[in-house]
Formats: sequence, structure tokens, C-alpha cells
Amino acid sequence: MIEGSWLPVPFLQSPPKKNFEDRIGFIPALPVPYKNNQTSTLMGGWALSIPKTSIHKDLAWKLIELALQPKILGPFLSQTGLLPTQISMRTSDLLNTTASSHPYYRQLVSMIPFAGTRPSISEYPQIADNIRQAIYEVQFQNKEPKQTLYEAAAKSAMVLGW
Repeated sequence: MIEGSWLPVPFLQSPPKKNFEDRIGFIPALPVPYKNNQTSTLMGGWALSIPKTSIHKDLAWKLIELALQPKILGPFLSQTGLLPTQISMRTSDLLNTTASSHPYYRQLVSMIPFAGTRPSISEYPQIADNIRQAIYEVQFQNKEPKQTLYEAAAKSAMVLGW
């Protein structure tokens, strides 16, 4: 199974002591690293917002700023094993304390500098679904990867109006 950093967190919080390494692994391999290419990963993050209809926008903004201060957010991240969304926090003491209690945390954090974001477009869910479907067809229906990806790209181009 290939999944993102958000999936193993509950499992890694209290991993089974017996045969842990035989039951879970970590492969930061997609896209496959190559010495002449800069690879990247799609990392999750948080979307904090203040609705237009909010009566106290200034207080809501102050609450967000307060909650994201490293001295407040750090203990929460350490306790939950969630990845930091602030670059400065990935090099702090937070990394050392969290890494000691959450297997593979250092490897997950090491991908942050290469992380990208999902496009903020309304078509993204349909495009992501096209890609997911293509992966499924290759993995479980033995379809030819290049042709299947081409078909997903054509569907996605149509969604974008190209």
C-alpha cells in the first residue's frame, strides 16, 4: 500500500512491539529518485480559514497566530506525531523529541523541503480521480501503464477544457 504521512500516524503512535519492522516499511520512492533529477512529494497540510461571515475576524486571526506559535504547536505535534507545516519547526528540538517516539518520523520530515501542493482549482478532484483510477487499472486489471496514463491525461485535459 502506498499512502501519505497522514495514514500511519495513529498506527505509529502505539506500534505493536512484536515484529514491528516486519509489518511496516518506509519507501520514499515516488517519483523514483535519480541522481540528476530533483524529485518532490505531495505533502499534506492544514487549511485554516476565517469565513467571510465571521463577526470577529481580527480575533479569529489572532487565535490562528497564537495556535501556530512553535511553543504551542510543538507539543501538539510531538504528542500526535503529525508533521510540522512550518519549515523552522522541522529543525527544532521538536524533530528530536518526536522522532524518538515515532518510527520513520525523520524520513517523513526529510521530504518537507521537496514538497509541493495540490493545485487550488475546482477541477482537481476530478483529475485526482482520473489518476487514482489509472493506478487501480494498472495494479489490479493489468492494463498497460503508458496507455492507461495517456487515457487519464486525456480525460483530465477534457476536464480542464483543453
